[in-house]
Amino acid sequence: MSKTRSQKTELLNGYKEILKNKVGYLLINSEKTDTKTVTGLKIQLKGVGANYEVVKNSIFKIALQEAEQPLQTQEFDGPTAIIFFDEDPTAPAKLVKEAQKVTKLFEARGGVYEGEFLTAERVMQLADIPSREVLLGKLLGTMVAPLSGFMNAVTGNVRGLTMVLKGISEKDA
Repeated sequence: MSKTRSQKTELLNGYKEILKNKVGYLLINSEKTDTKTVTGLKIQLKGVGANYEVVKNSIFKIALQEAEQPLQTQEFDGPTAIIFFDEDPTAPAKLVKEAQKVTKLFEARGGVYEGEFLTAERVMQLADIPSREVLLGKLLGTMVAPLSGFMNAVTGNVRGLTMVLKGISEKDA
């Protein structure tokens, strides 16, 4: 069923709002997806601060042009869905990769993160990057390591001295 002009304008404005206010988005082939899989993915995406929406290609391409998005993002055909997010692109990419492994239905077409175009391969590479929290934890561990090593060295010397004094006191007793 075709949409009225006002519905199309409303859709266009919604797409432009997404492109303007979100940090990035992933384009997904939604051709052979079933409702159960999409519903499960939507729930998981909400948990990581992302949303899933099937787009009307012709209107979405106009929104991409008007929002001055990279030209490569405008080269897609067939049923397409967009996953848009505010922060971490790795979490949605991981969920798409997981869904792709399980159902073999989802296929990344590309995306944009902070104005930079991502090919389908780069989107799948994002899924292999540890999450922001894990990376921050590793960074904190790396920053604390020298201090921790110093404390171990200092306490090791004190511990050694204590053992020597204890040995001497037991020998004298």
